[in-house]
Amino acid sequence: MKTVLEEVTSDTIDEQHVRRRVDDWEERLDDLYARFGEWLPDGWEARRGVPVLMHEKLMQKFGVAAKRLPTLELHGRGGQVVKLGPHALWIIGNNGRVDLKCDGRYYYIIDLAENFARADWEVCPADRRRDVEPVSRDWLRRILR
Repeated sequence: MKTVLEEVTSDTIDEQHVRRRVDDWEERLDDLYARFGEWLPDGWEARRGVPVLMHEKLMQKFGVAAKRLPTLELHGRGGQVVKLGPHALWIIGNNGRVDLKCDGRYYYIIDLAENFARADWEVCPADRRRDVEPVSRDWLRRILR
């Protein structure tokens, strides 16, 4: 299955497929968080935050148990805290969304890759969803200023 729309409208989706997607989502989150940790400027550190419970409708429909997913906090020397957490996996038009809050500003980090493909993370301000750009070291450092 290539896209979320094709997936959620398919007659062949089953419990095993849903479990694989949830596991893939957790791996992509871990990879994204690791990347953010590597990109932090001096004076910042990455810490795991409080996990969030994921139990989306497809999981419920196929009897897949709820799963705790990781969150990430970025802590600056001056007391700044930036929080990242998964919003949802099954979103039409992308392959999952992570929300980021930084100094009262909100960003949506979305994976534009097809299901089970290498992540293609893009980001936009929550109030300007058309202003999409790749998630990068430069972008992260720009918003942390």
